[in-house]
Amino acid sequence: MQMTPSAGSNARSNPQPKKIMKILSCSVKHPSVSLPAAVVLCLAWLSVAPAAEQGLTSPDGKLAITVSDDQGLHYRVEVDGKTVVTKSQLGLEFQDGTQLGREATLAKTERKRHDGSWENRLGQRRKVHDHWNQMRLTFHETGAASRAFGLIVRAYDEGVAFRYDLPAASGLGHFVLTNELTEFHFAEDGRCWFGEESSCAENHYPEARLSTIPPDRQNTLPLLVETPAALVAVAEADLLDWAGMFTTGTGSPNVSVKLAGRKDHDGLVVADAPRVSPWRVLMIGRTAAELFNSDLIANLATPNRLGDVPWVKPGVCAWDPWWTGVNTNLPQYTGLHARGDTVSEMEYIDFAAEMGWPYQLMDWNWYKQDPTVPEPHMNMPAVFAHAQARGVRLFVWMHSKDLTRAGFEKVFSMMASWGAAGVKVDFMNSDSQETVQWYEDVLKVAAQHKLMVDFHGAYKPTGLARTYPNFITQEGVMGNEYNKLPGNKCTPLHTITLPFTRELLGPMDFTPGGFVNRQPKDFQITAPAQVMGTRARQLAMSVVYFSPLMVLCDSPQNYRGQPGIEFLRHLPAVWDETRVLEADVAKSIVLARRSGDRWYLVAMNGDDATTLPVSLKFLGKGKWTLRIFADQPDSLDYQAVVESKQTVDSSTNLNLNLCPAGGFAAVLEKLR
Repeated sequence: MQMTPSAGSNARSNPQPKKIMKILSCSVKHPSVSLPAAVVLCLAWLSVAPAAEQGLTSPDGKLAITVSDDQGLHYRVEVDGKTVVTKSQLGLEFQDGTQLGREATLAKTERKRHDGSWENRLGQRRKVHDHWNQMRLTFHETGAASRAFGLIVRAYDEGVAFRYDLPAASGLGHFVLTNELTEFHFAEDGRCWFGEESSCAENHYPEARLSTIPPDRQNTLPLLVETPAALVAVAEADLLDWAGMFTTGTGSPNVSVKLAGRKDHDGLVVADAPRVSPWRVLMIGRTAAELFNSDLIANLATPNRLGDVPWVKPGVCAWDPWWTGVNTNLPQYTGLHARGDTVSEMEYIDFAAEMGWPYQLMDWNWYKQDPTVPEPHMNMPAVFAHAQARGVRLFVWMHSKDLTRAGFEKVFSMMASWGAAGVKVDFMNSDSQETVQWYEDVLKVAAQHKLMVDFHGAYKPTGLARTYPNFITQEGVMGNEYNKLPGNKCTPLHTITLPFTRELLGPMDFTPGGFVNRQPKDFQITAPAQVMGTRARQLAMSVVYFSPLMVLCDSPQNYRGQPGIEFLRHLPAVWDETRVLEADVAKSIVLARRSGDRWYLVAMNGDDATTLPVSLKFLGKGKWTLRIFADQPDSLDYQAVVESKQTVDSSTNLNLNLCPAGGFAAVLEKLR
């Protein structure tokens, strides 16, 4: 019987020398078996390498990942001693017929540890703890051509990750990857929330069983799985010059990997060894609160490649008439065809200045084909001069194809000469290797001109915002713009599921802040645009949904003088500290976020009215003023906001009463 090694061990079966001697002695006792034949038989037996396992535990010892070469390369994961991912295949296949993993044998193990931290001035907490154990496993593939390759494995207290390592010694040279064999074989057919197929991560995350996840689909990450031991989210990190990863169902608890195909149809990834793949990640939390609070994707990303970038500054951003769908200066264009003009852009700039927001977004239809040649209705020099006079800077929209056609250098130098803070680049709609590399190329050239970038029509986050800090935010989410589109897709269920799915991965330009609020049953597609749920819910979204560029969607006409608007005045977009006070997947969340000496307390729920008890013990010493923006108790007027103030301290307990599709928002300031 082969003993199962403990995590952190190096176990390989002994070659049983007694058995070898028995074979050799057999050749002497039985003349029909010659000695050379016996030696051949012995060597043949020795050539079948016995299985080896290597285990790795998290720094706190509670998570374990074990990699084995028994009958092909595979791994398993345990949480608190309970198996959550059972024997799951690993491996890669290449265009020239090379397969890695099917006949791999472990040759070498190297281990290291790291316990440090880094400052994230564009994140949900200022100081990020980065603590992990790592093993690098070297394997020999004994197929038609013997090759060496590696698997790098890391264990954090909040999850595990691994990536394929293809060194020069692999002999792959210039290669074309055609398939990834990675599996996530969960121990039980648990409840899950999977991302529907989408070319730009604008999708729902419906609840299902693992065995019912659609097969032969590219299901968007993350995949959130409820296991008896913990919540587990399948994701990827550090996606650089590689194909993006999706999951696909198998009709069982086993989930397979699919990679995006190249645009030139030449496999999935074309590259040269040495190379490493992106990290395949299992984010793990015993509770929804623990999972939400994870920095695992950012920790796994390549650190800042741009150096000091003081010109990258977070902040709240006004939009322009496109979202609300109304511009009285151009009444012939409404709804999806609405657009800004010189006068309306100046109106939004003025409102941003009034509210203490540093940015305003000029959206599409300001040019035809070349983003350096504005249409007559948009006087760019006048708009930028007005913005400069009001202390507001502009983000400018452009189509990715137009940017490529005109040339990065030409467009970005023009934007910089006008005084733009950044660009919003849209409609990439791909996770292909070419598109992934295109992102990097855009970010590099934009950085040379001190421009921030907001990608829309984008694939899900993989930590690239840490690598290129001018990547200030991104879409890759079914956001508030879907309130303008058929299908009524931006439902209360969708918006309360997002914190536990899409938001786990990184910044999310959902564009909250709609002030034409309706009960879901009364919602209609109109201009100005409506949103489902209470106004307090939209206020809460501006804090629950993290985005260093927080674009608020509605118009000055719908904001000025309205209940709840004061919550958005001087609103921060990044945070020094985040506490998750209560969380239940797809049902409710309560957050406290701190910026400087001010706390923001927010809550959201789903379709059912909810009372959420909250302790303010996170406040520490002293008395605080709590300014509340709450739902109206009778649940009839979803635009109503009940505002109140009270004095509280760390011993105070609150009951937050939320309407169906409701919310709660509050600001805490210390009494002097």
